[in-house]
Amino acid sequence: MKRILIAGLLLFLLSGCAAQETFETVNDVYAPQPSPEPASVDFLLPEDAATPVFHGDGGKLYFCEGYEIMVETLEAGDLNRTVTTLTGFDADSLTILETSTAHVQRYECVWTAAGEGGDQVGRTVILDDGCYHYCISFTALADDAGSLQETWQELASSFQLSS
Repeated sequence: MKRILIAGLLLFLLSGCAAQETFETVNDVYAPQPSPEPASVDFLLPEDAATPVFHGDGGKLYFCEGYEIMVETLEAGDLNRTVTTLTGFDADSLTILETSTAHVQRYECVWTAAGEGGDQVGRTVILDDGCYHYCISFTALADDAGSLQETWQELASSFQLSS
């Protein structure tokens, strides 16, 4: 009887020792995180700039004497798409100057195109913080663009993200 009791007790104890498989589950750890709110941009607005005309998704268009300034914020991720949206040209067909500052990539390019009123010259500056492209573009008739280069350089140099 003692042997039966010991055998029964051993069977009872060993019955809970079966190997169990453990499955790893993935919760929404890798779910896309929402993008932060876009930062604000600062730049020196020329005195001859008229009150901005609002454009689309929060972009602002300023009419100045002989040229226009367009400021807008676009989704980051595809620089080619942003350049094409701003200039009408593929990024591969333009020479893009790339510089880097603290946490921000800066891209600049110049282009020419035929317009309704004659040939036009444009310049674009794009700041990329990884989430958004903050853009400023200047356009003018080609005949006037030479005299505007100093003004455009001041505007481009002053264009930065607010801290």
